[in-house]
Amino acid sequence: MIKIESLNKSFGRIKALNDLNLNVKRGELLGIIGPNGAGKTTAIRMACCILKPDSGDIIIDGYSIHDDPIKIKSMIGYLPEEPNLYERFKAKDLLKYFAELYGVPKRDIDGKIQELLELVGMTKRSEDRINTFSKGLRQRISVARALVHDPDIIIFDEPTMGLDPETANSIRNFIRHLKGQKTMILCTHYMEEADLLCDRVAILNEGKIRDVGTPQYLKSKIHGEVILKIRVKNAENIDLIKNELIQFPSVGTVNFVGGEYLISLKQRNEIHDIVDVFGNEVLSINTKEPTLEDVFIQAVKG
Repeated sequence: MIKIESLNKSFGRIKALNDLNLNVKRGELLGIIGPNGAGKTTAIRMACCILKPDSGDIIIDGYSIHDDPIKIKSMIGYLPEEPNLYERFKAKDLLKYFAELYGVPKRDIDGKIQELLELVGMTKRSEDRINTFSKGLRQRISVARALVHDPDIIIFDEPTMGLDPETANSIRNFIRHLKGQKTMILCTHYMEEADLLCDRVAILNEGKIRDVGTPQYLKSKIHGEVILKIRVKNAENIDLIKNELIQFPSVGTVNFVGGEYLISLKQRNEIHDIVDVFGNEVLSINTKEPTLEDVFIQAVKG
């Protein structure tokens, strides 16, 4: 459904995208995760024909962003990280305005708006102005706005960022409701969200795809039955300690993040000896099963 081909984009000396290649299947929910500045928003803004690449192309259902931007825009519903809503509009009038803008037949508009307001739980606030809404309510209306023209493709950029847990869960439920019905891209910093919702996840860093696959497949690449987390007093001799740790047969990978060593283990039988490497520097020790966050850290640090 979406084919990104050798996409490049620079902003001055900053290389935002570096020969980016990625495919999204029809009906798939693809997650894109990456650190700030990885190129996530740049890539999706190009897919929405908001930005132009320096080189490369994005083919969406057979249409090129270079040749058919108007057609592509009509096929996509885009929820940006910071939705720009017209605050003087009432919720219902905002949806009607965008329905007309996208050419929804007039006979269908009222029914469509009612359906969307029910979907996002905003029926009782339909006559209220946008400037009276909290961030969570604005995000709900933004979801409805992205769906008002019944697009084939929906792109979410950090849809739950900064929301309270209840509202964030509601947004995730909207996404679950649409799963399988639409082709979707979800950009998120929340690893658990990507793990929970996505069919596949792409890890983007420095403008390139570092890895892509199902969450289970990516987690299986950690090559360990357990992650050993050791927090230390100071960060001296990190490379020396890493070199010593990888000599253990049970150790797969070693990363140091935020004062904590993350050590993937193929077996548990050497944990005591591994801890002894740190001597009196140990503040705490924990074990956990591999997560998508561990995969992300390994891919970005690697």
